[in-house]
Amino acid sequence: RVRHFLLVSLSTQPLTKMKLSVVIIASLMCAQNCNAFVVQSRHRTVAASAAPLQMGGFGANGGGGMAKGGKKGKKAGGAPVKLKAKSQWDRYCDKLKGAKIFPVAVRVVDGDDKGEWLEVGRVKSEGDEYTEIAVATQRGLIAEHAKRLLPLQVKPKDVVEWGYRAAGSDDEWSLVNKKVVDGAPKGVEKKVGFEGTPDPNSGFYCHYSGGRIVDKSDEA
Repeated sequence: RVRHFLLVSLSTQPLTKMKLSVVIIASLMCAQNCNAFVVQSRHRTVAASAAPLQMGGFGANGGGGMAKGGKKGKKAGGAPVKLKAKSQWDRYCDKLKGAKIFPVAVRVVDGDDKGEWLEVGRVKSEGDEYTEIAVATQRGLIAEHAKRLLPLQVKPKDVVEWGYRAAGSDDEWSLVNKKVVDGAPKGVEKKVGFEGTPDPNSGFYCHYSGGRIVDKSDEA
């Protein structure tokens, strides 16, 4: 509109030096405003396209905690496989019914000092072939139950060791080497089971029969 007005003014009125100056200044201002509008529009477009894509429930990178490169490092005898207490208890009582029972215990380790062994449950394995692997694979469940069952002896941040021995034996506890899981067959967690010592305070590993709490393994 400004340019149209200027052209009309030029064509209908005599051009003086003052009018010519006004026309030039107005033209320059118009050009600057147009360029500014274009630059701002482009800037907004680039900024919008550079915003990170948010994936619902996975954070900004949508990776769900996956390490860079999509691979996770594996250490010998590293963190135990995350297992469900109920699933391993069911396997112990049902699928592994008739397998030999091996009591398991933990002891607190503080530097070079070793605490006393504390029995907190028992394990079974398919064909009685994976006793040490059964303890090592389920060591997370065993330590967790030890802290639940014996909160005064096993504190939340205590470092523990695991041991096992034959049922009814007074033999020394056999110390479990966590690295045995490195050579375990695939899916071995489905061939082992753990039953913790019943804990009436939390209800864990407690089975009710006749209105009282009994050890579920009594029926296994």
